[in-house]
Amino acid sequence: MQRIAKVTVLTALLLLLWSALFASTFRYPFFWDDFHLIRPYSGTEISSAFHAVADSDKIETPGLRPCSIFLYNFQGTLFGDNIVAQRLFVLVLMGIFMIAAGTLLLELGLNLLQLAIVFSLFVSSRVFASLVLWVCLSHLIMAYIWIVLTACFFVFWVKRSRWVFLLLMLVTCTLATFTREETYTLPVVLPLLWLIAFFDQSQWRRVLAAALSVLAIVCAHYCLWHYFVPNALSPEFNLGAIKRFLAAMAAACLPCGSNWIGFTDTSIAIAWIMFLIALVAFFLLLARPHVRLQFLGVCCLGALLSAPALGVARSFGIALPTLAFMTAISIAITEIYARAQSRNQFRGAIMIVVILCLAVGIVGGIHRSKYVAESVQENSAWRMVRDGKFLFDMFEYPPTIPPQRRAVGLARLKAFGIQSADDVKSLEKTLRQNRDQPKQQPALPNGLTLAKYDYLSF
Repeated sequence: MQRIAKVTVLTALLLLLWSALFASTFRYPFFWDDFHLIRPYSGTEISSAFHAVADSDKIETPGLRPCSIFLYNFQGTLFGDNIVAQRLFVLVLMGIFMIAAGTLLLELGLNLLQLAIVFSLFVSSRVFASLVLWVCLSHLIMAYIWIVLTACFFVFWVKRSRWVFLLLMLVTCTLATFTREETYTLPVVLPLLWLIAFFDQSQWRRVLAAALSVLAIVCAHYCLWHYFVPNALSPEFNLGAIKRFLAAMAAACLPCGSNWIGFTDTSIAIAWIMFLIALVAFFLLLARPHVRLQFLGVCCLGALLSAPALGVARSFGIALPTLAFMTAISIAITEIYARAQSRNQFRGAIMIVVILCLAVGIVGGIHRSKYVAESVQENSAWRMVRDGKFLFDMFEYPPTIPPQRRAVGLARLKAFGIQSADDVKSLEKTLRQNRDQPKQQPALPNGLTLAKYDYLSF
């Protein structure tokens, strides 16, 4: 309990700091898929999610994700169109995820200082802002919570051999799998966690039992998914998939993202990359053999957790690999400092350099997060296009949007001169024709602005 209390305090402090910096975003209205996903659902819609696509409007990516409907129904019923309450709820979910992840990392052998480094880099990163600024991504955060709890119960099961932990692991794994398909990596992730943290040959039977049980759940979901949803996405293994996978890994290593525009953003990113190169070089030179293996294992874990990008690469879908790579960074930093301290060499200089470089990563992440927030402002041009497609029923099937929410959204578009589907198409055509022009130009006609980075940009 003492560990959980420390993690909770650290998480609360970081979330309060983030909230203070991004206080204006709490009143940003519903965005894009929020319009039709966050609402009360009928019993028929909920039951159909167990044998068909979760989205009854057939707009979202096809998938068997029935647990997400319960969450959306809860949000839509309890909070309705209260956008501040919705955003606070998403932030609370993120806090729960971080507390669970922090507890797991401490259980695996990290100390509180290392955890503070990991969480500081994560909360300031672009992916954190991307997750919490889109209300309907609550289901992805919930999936992360179940995934991390699955890993926690796996660790407890291996260490203590109590059957209740194996049962809880299977329950949380099932909930995670029927929320998002990110759990498909768990049959390999769990044994890798065991190898990294506390390899003990006497525990291999418990590890194997857990891994095979999780594999059975994943395989069952995969079969049901492709039976009930014939057009479901599947991982690809071609050049495009490899590019997406590498892009996701690169973005997970960089708090400021992997796409840079302008001198300032490029300079911050290059400074961070140079720090990473120097950090790895000194780590390999000074680290003890078992810590090197631990570092390598965590990096492999980050690569493995990036595997969902083989299907679809999402700029908001790299929270788990980001946490893994930031953990590897914290392991390297503390090991270098410990070795320098034991030799009484350059301790002060190393500490100053590390603090300055971490500051670069944190400031760079916040800097890029500001652009993420800018891309979902009410007067953002691309936001107008995405919102307009829902509000003017521009899909094959009309989206189910609560009447009051639709009326408010239409009034907002009208204030910017967008009064029909043709206006939306015209604006989208203009934006696509000028996509390669320098960003952050003067405001577009009707008061719309062009964000420096698109929300979906890595």
